Formats: sequence, structure tokens, C-alpha cells
Amino acid sequence: MLKRIPPSTVQRLVLCYSLARRALDRGEVYLKSQDIAVLLRVDETQIRKDMAMVGIGGVQKRGYPVEVIVRRLEDLFALRVEKLSALIGVGNLGRALLNYPGFSRYGVRIVCAFDTDPEKVGREIGGVLVYPLEALEEVIPRFGVQMAILAIPPYSAQEVVDVLIGLGVRGIWNFSSALLRVPEGVAVRNECLESGLLLLLHEMRGDGRVPFPKK
Repeated sequence: MLKRIPPSTVQRLVLCYSLARRALDRGEVYLKSQDIAVLLRVDETQIRKDMAMVGIGGVQKRGYPVEVIVRRLEDLFALRVEKLSALIGVGNLGRALLNYPGFSRYGVRIVCAFDTDPEKVGREIGGVLVYPLEALEEVIPRFGVQMAILAIPPYSAQEVVDVLIGLGVRGIWNFSSALLRVPEGVAVRNECLESGLLLLLHEMRGDGRVPFPKK
């Protein structure tokens, strides 16, 4: 179903879900389209179109029921379907991801981790056992892993991804700076910290007429 929805609409719906989850946690019952539009910096009409596209109706003068938004978007993004995942790379970022408790809200469960450091292999971190990287072909099918999280250096990322895809993994959450090549049918989401930082620094400079102060 997601494939029929324009990517720009999907991006807005992701943000709408986050807003609705927080509103639900605060005990709010309705969210108004104009309030959502302000937070997302889009026209109110666009929010109404997005909601209508996924079958979410509003109540006149009250807005959209928060619980309906949450449940409908949870169904749309399959958040109540468990996605068994593997973490590749147990450095500082990898350890933080293993210890993050929020993945369960999205149906993501990390069931195994891999690293090349013999001091990490055989240990449990965040309740997840770390295997040697060379055990990928044995361990991934055993757990039925559907998604992999990459937290490894870019020079080894493509080789690892090729192996993962050959083992049936169909989703890659990439925290390396590597530009991955994957076949059709495999989803990749890049979360390169370096690229994000460069974009932030560029935006901070604006049009370049107000440079950062020199030392």
C-alpha cells in the first residue's frame, strides 16, 4: 500500500505519526489540521489531503481523533508486525543502538549482532549476543532476519550488504557513509551522521553572508 502513496506524502505521514504519538501520550483526544500544518510547515489543505488519502476522517470543529491517527498509521507502516533485525558493528554507535529501548514501539527487535573484535564476540550487549562477522551466513538464516542495521566503516559496508541480501535481508538501515548499491526490492535508508552534520553547518551559514566567526 505504501508504494501507491507519493514519497512526499509518506514523509509527512511519518511526522504526523510522531505528533500523534506524543499527543496520545499527553492524553490529547484531537489534533487540528491547522496545528499539524504549522508544525510541519505546509499548507493546511495538504494535511487534509494526506489524511484523506489514508482514510483518516476528521470531526468538524474538533479535528482528527488522535487514537485513529495512531492506529491507522501503525497499520500503514506495519508497526505492529515484528521485524527481526541484525546489527552489524558493535562500536560506540552500535552499542547505543543495542541498548536503545524504543525500537519495540516500531516492531523492530534486534536478535543478533556481529563484530570483528574478538573482545566483543561472545558477549551480550543489551541482551543481544555478539557473533563474529564471518558467522553471518550461518546466523542470519537461523534467526530469520529481515532487516540489518549497519554501523560499520564505509570501506566494508558494500561487501557485507551483498552477503546480507544474498541471505534474504530486504531492509538496510545504513549508518555508514557508504553509498550502497542494492537490487530492486531491497529498501535502504541512509542515516549518515557526517552528511547530516555538513547539511546542518551549511544551513547555519544561510546564504554565506554571515560566516562563522574566525578564531
